[in-house]
Amino acid sequence: MVEEEQNKEEAVGPVEDKLELVRARISSKLDKIRGTAALVSVQRKELGRRRKKAMENVILASDRYKELERQLEEACEAEDFERAERVSESLAEKEKEKDRLLGELRDVELDCDAVDSKMQDVLESQIAAEEEGAALLEQFAKDATDHADLVLRRAEEISSKQIGEWESSMQLLEINKMEMGIESQLVSEARSGLENSIEHLVEDDRKEVELLRTKQGIFSEELDQLLALVRLKEAEIAENDSQIQKVEKKISDVISDFHETQENIKMKHENLQLSLSKLESEHEALSTKKKEIDEFILQAQQKSSSLQELASVSLDEVRTCQNWVGLRKSLASSILKSREDKVKFAKIEERILEEIQILRQQISSARTTLQELSSNRVSIQQEIASYNQRIGFIEKRGPELEAEKKIAAAARNFKEAGRIAAEAKALNMEKESLETKIEKSVLDLKKLEGDIKDTVDKIQEDEGLILLKEKEAAMAGCKRLRLVAASARAERSAALEMGDEEEGDSLLKEAEAADSKARELQETYDLEPEDIGNALEHSVSISLITNLAGEQLAKMASSLNLSTNVES
Repeated sequence: MVEEEQNKEEAVGPVEDKLELVRARISSKLDKIRGTAALVSVQRKELGRRRKKAMENVILASDRYKELERQLEEACEAEDFERAERVSESLAEKEKEKDRLLGELRDVELDCDAVDSKMQDVLESQIAAEEEGAALLEQFAKDATDHADLVLRRAEEISSKQIGEWESSMQLLEINKMEMGIESQLVSEARSGLENSIEHLVEDDRKEVELLRTKQGIFSEELDQLLALVRLKEAEIAENDSQIQKVEKKISDVISDFHETQENIKMKHENLQLSLSKLESEHEALSTKKKEIDEFILQAQQKSSSLQELASVSLDEVRTCQNWVGLRKSLASSILKSREDKVKFAKIEERILEEIQILRQQISSARTTLQELSSNRVSIQQEIASYNQRIGFIEKRGPELEAEKKIAAAARNFKEAGRIAAEAKALNMEKESLETKIEKSVLDLKKLEGDIKDTVDKIQEDEGLILLKEKEAAMAGCKRLRLVAASARAERSAALEMGDEEEGDSLLKEAEAADSKARELQETYDLEPEDIGNALEHSVSISLITNLAGEQLAKMASSLNLSTNVES
């Protein structure tokens, strides 16, 4: 039974192997995740370089744009309008180029955000794998503890049953030994009594034989001495021999009568000895079995202790995994918050820039409309001037025609007078028509003046909105750039930690460029510190969170004043 249970335990497989399998499974999954993290890190580096290049291009384009704005302002002040026109065209082209470069920068930043999101997914996968590992180790610890209890309980049950059987066998053996002892004692006593009885029965005969033999010796001596009496004594000797033979036959008969009983007793004694020997063998077998049971219990206790120790080790590893998970989650939450803020500010920037673009398009359209309105106003003003000029001519020609008509009438040249009267009437009608047109043109001009004023007001309103929105965009951009700078410095620390000084220098330049751009926005739009909020004092590299463990991870969390509910 003990051997069967040992075989069952061996069939289950060493628990240590199961623990190693769990560890290997966790390690394999984490190694795979770290491999993915390494690939994503390479992508992040490449995109970081592209973002740096795109940012440099934007800065150069912005500087050139500012220079052109300065030149345009100088040309306008110098009233060099031809140069101003050329600079304005260059400024428009540079603005398009700047917008294009900003678009490229936003595209690269979107790619960076996508890769950061992928890295975040990798980190979440790592956290999930470590949580799964902790769960597996915790389950193993529970299984090991349960198995230890089961092994000990089963061993106790088996040993209790075996001990009961062993005690029963020992009791039966002791009873058999006692019975055999009693029977052996009885046989020995019977044998001794039989021998004593035989001795007692032949004692007188043996004495008589001894006496007769003594007599025979005496008779032999007397025979020697009394040769003369030989014949006489020979008869006596013969008779004595005859008596000896009779007595010896009598002794032999007595012994013969008890011989069968002796043989039976002897056989019983031998059988008893064999039974006793067999009992001794059984006793030795039971003693061996008792040792096996004791050894089995000891092994079960040792195995249970070993399982409990493995469970304890596994629970320690669970606490370690849970600690790492807690630290990684705390650190990841800060990164996630930073990423969400960057994305939020980038979206705000993009939305505001789109609104600004719409406003600029509206202003451009309004200016085109304003030009058309101005052109129409000039046309109407010219028409009114032309009408007034014609009316002036008519008013001057009217008196002349009236005088000519009077002269013609006085000269009785009625035909000429009629022509002149018709001409005067036509001029009066034309004058009335022109006055009507002037009134209409004046109304149209007044309406145009109103439209021009409304258009100018709308342009000024939109320009004011653009200034406000540019400030809003600058605030969002400044906040985003500060986060970019903090992130770049964190990545630089990670690069230096990994021994990549070249990457560290590149990231430092990126951080400085972001800080410089943020300061420029702050100065350009006169942003107050409360407008852009508090600076992000600390940031952390997601690569370090993925790669670090143990004390280094705890140290990083401590440096960021992140609290966890687990010990480091």
